[in-house]
Amino acid sequence: MLTNRELTQKIIDPIPNPIIITNGAKIELANKNFLEFFEYENLNDFIQEHNCVCELFEDKAEHFSLSQLVGNTELWTDYLYASNDQVKVSIRCKNGNSHIFNITVEKINDNYMVVFTNITAQEHEVILSELAYHDHLTKIYNRQMFDQLYKKQVANQQRHGDHFSLIMLDIDYFKNLNDTYGHDTGDKVLISLTELITNNIRENDIFARWGGEEFILLLPRTKAKEAYKKAQELREIIDNHHNEIPHFTASFGVTEVKDYDKEQSAFIRVDKALYKAKEKRNDVIQL
Repeated sequence: MLTNRELTQKIIDPIPNPIIITNGAKIELANKNFLEFFEYENLNDFIQEHNCVCELFEDKAEHFSLSQLVGNTELWTDYLYASNDQVKVSIRCKNGNSHIFNITVEKINDNYMVVFTNITAQEHEVILSELAYHDHLTKIYNRQMFDQLYKKQVANQQRHGDHFSLIMLDIDYFKNLNDTYGHDTGDKVLISLTELITNNIRENDIFARWGGEEFILLLPRTKAKEAYKKAQELREIIDNHHNEIPHFTASFGVTEVKDYDKEQSAFIRVDKALYKAKEKRNDVIQL
């Protein structure tokens, strides 16, 4: 007749996820997939090298690690079980590669069952998506993503008659800033402008880097008059902002996208408005 330990081992071994039974300080049981993942013949070999699997959790801001525990007495299993939530951890393997897991913790008498679900591939897909659709420096949308969202907005306009407007802006004398203070300072200016705009627009407004020092905003359900007012507000916020980087200003072009606009006509119009604003600098022109 099987003991409880043998029965538990028999139950967890066929499960495709790595699984351990632990009291939080010591692993009591581990299934075959756990040992295969960490490349150990048996649990004793693993224990000889590691007191606990939690030692292998990498200390990353977005993932759980032992650094999040309070003091030296709190067990990681108690902490995760009390949180009653699925948690991500990053684990570096023998070959040096890091893998990301969702872990869930369930109480079994005086021990915990910890189930590891490998989500490395899904996390990499998220990272690739971020790289594909976001500007690497400012972290806002890039032009490719903006084009997709613009087309969706046009479709909404045709379906529901929604108003929406575009604001295009350009940092004044940006080349002079780069030439005078260097590209590192130029990058800080771009990031600073991005933060100022992001913190002063609505959640559903679409903000993207158009290219170089040019940026573009799509304002849903916004007519030209309201968009012009918003552009003036943003212009003043930028002009009045002072920090450790050199003072800079921006020029703005504004237009409302009409239902009769062709694919590029609204962009041509807002670009012309921006060109006129840059004749004066630190100005807003609506067309």
